[in-house]
Amino acid sequence: MHASILIKNGRCMTMEGKEEKKWIAVEQNKIVAMGDNTEYESLIDGDTIVFDAGGNTVLPGFIDSHFHVIQTALDSISVDLSCAKTYEELGEQLREAASSFTGGYIRGIRISEEQFTEGRFPGRTLLDKYCSDVPVVLNSMEYQVSILNTYAMLYFKIPFTAEGIELDRKQMPTGIFRKQANAILRTNILKNISDNIRKDAVEGIMGTLLMNGITTINAMEGGFMYSDKDADFLYEHGKEFPIDIELFYQTMDIEKIKAMGLKRLGGCLYVDGTFGARTAALSFQYADCPGTMGSLLLTQQEINDFVLNCYKNNLQLALYTIGDRAIEMAINAHENAFYQTGIIGLRHRLEHAELINEKQIQRAKELGILLSMQPSYETYWGGPGKMYEQRLGDKYILTNPFKEIIEKGVIICGGSDSDVTEPRPLLGIHSAVNHPVVKHRVDIYEALKMFTCNGAYGIFQEKNKGTLSVGKTADIIILDRDILLVPSHQIEKARVCVTIKSGETLYSNL
Repeated sequence: MHASILIKNGRCMTMEGKEEKKWIAVEQNKIVAMGDNTEYESLIDGDTIVFDAGGNTVLPGFIDSHFHVIQTALDSISVDLSCAKTYEELGEQLREAASSFTGGYIRGIRISEEQFTEGRFPGRTLLDKYCSDVPVVLNSMEYQVSILNTYAMLYFKIPFTAEGIELDRKQMPTGIFRKQANAILRTNILKNISDNIRKDAVEGIMGTLLMNGITTINAMEGGFMYSDKDADFLYEHGKEFPIDIELFYQTMDIEKIKAMGLKRLGGCLYVDGTFGARTAALSFQYADCPGTMGSLLLTQQEINDFVLNCYKNNLQLALYTIGDRAIEMAINAHENAFYQTGIIGLRHRLEHAELINEKQIQRAKELGILLSMQPSYETYWGGPGKMYEQRLGDKYILTNPFKEIIEKGVIICGGSDSDVTEPRPLLGIHSAVNHPVVKHRVDIYEALKMFTCNGAYGIFQEKNKGTLSVGKTADIIILDRDILLVPSHQIEKARVCVTIKSGETLYSNL
């Protein structure tokens, strides 16, 4: 037997139990041997690529279980405004972008009300001050809000009667678009982007993903707030990229999914909204907006009928639920479908599930529902003084109860929700271990499972990936340190040294 790649002197965490090995041999696209001593020497010849891990951690390639591919790709060619602290700083970035404008529109991303000293989103007149002769569209962090200058409002021809257009005292549009108006706008923009632009943009982010050890992503594409053209593009071209892309088509059109031969649907099939926009459906009032409890986008009957249809067609379903009221509705629908069909084993998922409570966790366990969660949210928004506390008040301590979920036996698949947060699994792992609420923290092993074996299970790929064992696809990463010996508060400082995908070294700085 010959090894095309040999990794030696590693702390190879198989993620099968807590079993470890010291070396791994790869031939073609498979792991062909593993061991603890030096018996690998007979597998090496002049053509073997040898990586000395130096005692550092070796892991299965990371799986990001919630990823917006096209949005992340388009972000890479957009203006990141997240560091602007004042309107003036934002304006200077827009002026700079306008100076090199070559057509189309200027897209600014990653803004929030809280980042500005002014404490609110800028409107169109403010944007006009800095950039009036080209269309400008700004997107909030979670895409629930878009802000347009006057030129863009005319350019994109959004009907001013659409729900969600903010009006000033004179009943004139402020340029701030929410709800239906925002969805119409985003759909209009995205459907006019060419597939060539999509392809170039997606190719452009592959290096970053590989540098972060990501070998598989769950692509949440299409539907409300996005564009079906994004999903159709990945359906047609997804296999042309160096990492595995598992498409979750965000549609309620089951017949379309069946005709395409897909086995799953959903991702951002919205049951509710977000904390940031105060649209996540809560069982209590928002702390910073009394009288507001968010909103549900479907009735219980509508979601019951849809979920039941997914069961009857043996389709895995991923529903977007953030607030406890939305989670309740989704679980009710799954219970109804199960009682009517008795069907199990489809590994249905709730995406985000940030405010899931103890009773809901137990019901999810009984139904075999998986939770696809984003630990890095807690780094961005969790803890005293941050967005969760601003929106939820004292109830911020209830968000993302990872430890309680795992102790109940519910599987958590870890994701980034890129482009909302950066696609860096090690940050997600760090965030799960260092949750601002101590009782929700998990150990490093459980955090690693979220982004490896659990992620594989969440897409029915556990026989092929997610663990290191002979016969599995050779998706392997090497870290720059022993992750088990790193102080918990320094986990996010770890970096990927080598990424091997299907037996090919696609990234290395060794």
